[in-house]
Amino acid sequence: MTNMLNLKKKAFFSVYLKNINLIKILFVIFIVGMIYGAMLIGLNRDEAVNQLGSMMQKFIDKRIEQSIFITFASSFFSSMVLIVILFFTGFISIGQPIAFFIPMFQGMGIGLSTAYLYSSKGINGIIFCLVLIAPTTIISTLTLLLGSKESIRFSNKILKTLFPQKFDQNMQGELKLYLKRFSALTIFQLISAFTDTICTFLFARFLS
Repeated sequence: MTNMLNLKKKAFFSVYLKNINLIKILFVIFIVGMIYGAMLIGLNRDEAVNQLGSMMQKFIDKRIEQSIFITFASSFFSSMVLIVILFFTGFISIGQPIAFFIPMFQGMGIGLSTAYLYSSKGINGIIFCLVLIAPTTIISTLTLLLGSKESIRFSNKILKTLFPQKFDQNMQGELKLYLKRFSALTIFQLISAFTDTICTFLFARFLS
C-alpha cells in the first residue's frame, strides 16, 4: 500500500513538473530582476542616480553623434553578448544556473535604467522609456528568454549523456536543432538592433 502511494506521488509530481512552462518561470525571474534593480535606485537614490545619470547621458550623447550603422552595430553586438553566453552555456552539463541567472541580470539592468529615468526626469523619463527602451527591450527580452530556455534544455541533454542508462542516441539531431534555434534568435536580435537604431534616430535628439 505504501509503495503504491509513493508511486502515485512520483507520477503526480512527474506530470506536474512536465506541465510547468519554463518560459513563465524565466519571465518571473526576469520580473524579479527588474524589481530588484528598481529597488536599488530607491535604496541608494542619490548615489545611484548621480552615477547612472552621468553614464546614461554620456551614452545618449554618444548615440546622437554616431552614424546609423555604428548605432546598429553597437546595439546588435551588445545585445548578442548574453545570447552567446547562453549558447555556450548549453554545452555545459551544469550550466543551468547560469542560464537561469541571465534573465535576472537583464531584468536588473532594465529596472535600474527605467527607475532612474522615472525618478530623475518624471514624465519625460516615462516617454523616453516608451519610445527608446520599450520597443527594443520587448524583442530582446523575448529573445533572451527563448535563448535561456534552449540553453537549459540542451544543457539537460548534455547532462543525461553522462549517464549510460540515459544516453541519448539522437544528440546529433538535438545539436542541429539547437544550432537552428540560436540562428533564429540571432535574427531576432538583428530585428531588435534595427528597432533600437530607428527609435534612436527618430527620437533621441528630442529626448536628450
